[in-house]
Formats: sequence, structure tokens, C-alpha cells
Amino acid sequence: MLWGSEKARIDGKHRLCVSAKVRKRLQDDYNSSDVFITSLDGKEVKVFPRAEWLKMAARLSERSTEGSDLDGQRKNKILFLANHYGMEGSLDNQGRVLIPGTLREVPGIEGDVWTVWQSTHMVVMSDARYQQKTVESQLSDADLAYAENLGL
Repeated sequence: MLWGSEKARIDGKHRLCVSAKVRKRLQDDYNSSDVFITSLDGKEVKVFPRAEWLKMAARLSERSTEGSDLDGQRKNKILFLANHYGMEGSLDNQGRVLIPGTLREVPGIEGDVWTVWQSTHMVVMSDARYQQKTVESQLSDADLAYAENLGL
């Protein structure tokens, strides 16, 4: 699992450049530099280590234990969009990976960007979106009390 956030860059050839720390962690934890790059909303880019994406795809392909048609429809929609925006890739020796053409027009996904790890994948977003999400994610007193109960 990876945690934290850092600035990154998407170069003129539409390649995301990740830090040496991230490359090392991918190699150490997954013994691979293969990734799946996608989005579900066309606003943020998600980069999954291939092994993590395979787990996610398997969960999305499972039948609902409740037999709910709605559950199956949601999973199909998620898989469709993930594949619409998605592409498999691999980090090169300099830690760069090509952003799929369908994601090159995501607002602000060029030049300097933010990468935020969400335990099993990395979210890439523009500085403006990152700042907006930082404001939107402010914790209430109840949230802070909950975090304190968790030991944070």
C-alpha cells in the first residue's frame, strides 16, 4: 500500500512522470511496473498497479450475492467506463507512463499535477481540483472525534 501525495508532471508527450520512490515501491510490492490507467468520471485519472486492477476487475465481474439486478447494472457501467477511459501501460526506466488518449483532455491533466495515493491506486488531478478537494474534505468536529477514536 502506498500513502501520501506529491506533485508530479505530465510531459509534452503525455507521459506521467512518477517519482523514484513510487517506482521502487511498485517494484518492491508488486515486482512489476505494469499499471492500468483509467477514470470513472473524466475528471481524475486513476493509476492502479496491474495486480490491484486485476483484483478490482475480478470483484466487478462477480455476481451479486443478493442477486440484485441493480448491482449487476452498476458493475457493468463501472467496467464499461473503466475500459472506455482505460489502457494498460508500464513505467519506463525513467518512471514515465503514457496517459491514454481518452484521458488527455481531462481538465488540467497536463504539466504539473498532483498524485494522491488511495491505498491501492494513485489518483492524478490538476492543481485546481486538488485544492478544491482539499477544501471540500475538511473534517467536521464529529469527523475529528471519529478520527480520534480510531487513534489518529
